[in-house]
Amino acid sequence: MNNSAERFMDIKEIKKLLKPYGLKLTLPRLKVIEIFLSNDRAVTTGELLRIMEETFDRVTVYQTLKSFEDMGIIHRIVGAANASNFALSSIFKKNPELLFKQHLHFSCIKCQGVFCLDDKSIPTVTLPSIYEVHSLNMVIVGICDRCKK
Repeated sequence: MNNSAERFMDIKEIKKLLKPYGLKLTLPRLKVIEIFLSNDRAVTTGELLRIMEETFDRVTVYQTLKSFEDMGIIHRIVGAANASNFALSSIFKKNPELLFKQHLHFSCIKCQGVFCLDDKSIPTVTLPSIYEVHSLNMVIVGICDRCKK
């Protein structure tokens, strides 16, 4: 997992971003957000549990993920290995104009990394009117730049 200095936020910024969701900044929430901010790719539940296992129990981690996902703070991506990966939504990446914009994802078959392609929109898909679409997730599978080297 790589650090991404441009994604760094201080505690005041995180509190300000959580306020509209009616969430207080607890230690588990802060730790989860810090883990997401320190990575340039999506994070699996297993990775989160390993990082947080000494400090927080599994139930706390799962509850934090669920509440963040339900509120749209993070989004779930199923990668090439069929594992659930999570990434911060655009507002936490300092791209609030992209908050509700669906975007493409890239899943690497070598390192199993899943990356948000925030600047790549999902093409418009027209379905018969009998369907009610709630979301669309498009994942491109291949080999990432790091694994090609």
